[in-house]
Order: sequence, then C-alpha cells, then structure tokens
Amino acid sequence: MIIDIEGNRKDYEQEREARQRRLLAYAEEIQKIALGQTDQLLKELIDERHRLGMTQQDISDITGILPSNIARLEAGGRVPTLVVLQKYAAAVGKHVELRLVEQEQSV
Repeated sequence: MIIDIEGNRKDYEQEREARQRRLLAYAEEIQKIALGQTDQLLKELIDERHRLGMTQQDISDITGILPSNIARLEAGGRVPTLVVLQKYAAAVGKHVELRLVEQEQSV
C-alpha cells in the first residue's frame, strides 16, 4: 500500500484554509449583527443623555470612563464591552437587560 503523503498534506492544507475562511466569514457576520444591536442601544443611551441635559463629561465623571473614550463609544464603529454599556446606562438612570432568545436567522 502506497501512501501519498504530499497529496494528503496538500488536501489537509486546502481544507484548513477553507475552514479558516469560513470561520472568518462567520466571525465577521456575528460582528456585524452585534454592532447593529449595539448601535441601537447606544442611540437610546445617547438620546437619554441628551434628554437629561447631560454632557459626555458628565457621563465621564460618573462612570470614570475617559471623555475621549465616551466620545469614541458614542461615535460607534466598535462593539463596547457589557461593563462599559452598564456603566453608561447606570449614569443615565437605566440598566442593560440581557435575554437569551432563539436566533431569528442562521448566522
């Protein structure tokens, strides 16, 4: 019995690369979904901050988060940690509530 080591190696490398591409695409899709959900939450928090007449500096003073980080948070584009969202929400008299639900669509 002859074993084609080089052929097996090439097959393995191709499958590994394909798997990495699938995982990257999956991670990017999850990031997009999380960013969309976070953007909506941030919009609500910013609206509440404005409604209360608070500035970013006020939020910074209450939370201990640097004003520059508050500005970047409000600008969006990144998914903040849950701790940061909870601190911001608490500063405007709210809390973040998490729920585990069935996915509406497959990622």
